[in-house]
Amino acid sequence: MPLVVRGALKDYDWGVVDGLAPWTGITTGAPQAELWYGAHPGGPSPVIAADGAATGEYLSTELAGGDVPLLVKILAASRPLSVQVHPDAELAAEGYRAQVASKDPSAVYADRSEKTEMLIALEPFDCLAGWRDATAAIAFLRALQAAADDFDPSAAIAALVEGDFTAAIPPLLSSTSTAAIAALGLAAQYLELPEREVHGYQCVASDYPQDFGALVTPLLGFLTLEPGDALFVPAGIPHSYISGLGIEVMTSSDNVLRLGLTTKPVHLDQALAALDLRACPQLISSPVGNEIAPADAPFAARLMRGGAQELASGSYRIVLAVEGEATVTSMGSETTLLPGMACVIAQTDPEVVVRAQGLTAVVHAVEPAA
Repeated sequence: MPLVVRGALKDYDWGVVDGLAPWTGITTGAPQAELWYGAHPGGPSPVIAADGAATGEYLSTELAGGDVPLLVKILAASRPLSVQVHPDAELAAEGYRAQVASKDPSAVYADRSEKTEMLIALEPFDCLAGWRDATAAIAFLRALQAAADDFDPSAAIAALVEGDFTAAIPPLLSSTSTAAIAALGLAAQYLELPEREVHGYQCVASDYPQDFGALVTPLLGFLTLEPGDALFVPAGIPHSYISGLGIEVMTSSDNVLRLGLTTKPVHLDQALAALDLRACPQLISSPVGNEIAPADAPFAARLMRGGAQELASGSYRIVLAVEGEATVTSMGSETTLLPGMACVIAQTDPEVVVRAQGLTAVVHAVEPAA
């Protein structure tokens, strides 16, 4: 039978102060960054009773890890997240295995699984994802050079001329020019980039004035998601979420290899090895009510605002109440969800019917094409 859970709260420093209180009912006066709905050991969801009271159990103890292939999050970002890349399945498995065998305490890999994710905007959400056109990236670096006398991007520019974005990253990270970081917004203005993009670079500069990962951001493409839009980010694509509120859908993994904009460790060699220069993010403009099904993704999602939807058996499913109530009916039994509550339906559970009386996120796993 379906299980009802609440999200596991993460208080990362880039979160919005009390930004997730509408879904937790908890105000702390401190940043609230993510609510995790899944069975990942890094933050398994607590199971709750019909009245909302905690049962003392967790989704990870009620269902085997393999029965919960997806992790769904509500994410609230007040400032840029790290520039990061996620490993594919082969690299994650090899890296995790080697880490366990060597008893490496650095914990580069959180698990052995590929992390592929999709961000669905609940409000306008600014992002950096994928690569900027090489000519435009070179122009940005040259604008920084003009604004900062001690910044020498020649090695990075030479790599970009050859189309090698990976080789352009180490010389930028080895820079010592804080003046170039401070000039990010000014350079964006000089290049006449859109106002939101200029503001995004101003935020990067002000929030990370000593972090040379900021100098990698001119290599990345900038985009703004409008409410209902989705950004699909397969493994291997560099990205950073700048600010906004959204829902993340991903494989059940927390493998994050960082390149900068973080107080956490940067594992440069592993991050560079994870980059896939052939992979591209997918921007999906999807009005509320339409299914969001990126090509080759292991999941699909839909935002419902009212109405009903049948969810057939045979795949893992999760229904998350975002605004207002939602009901999930299974074999004549009805479960009511309030905002912040989610109903988890295992692959072997029967068909369910979802009725939304507000904004509801419906997510299901998708089997890979034969």
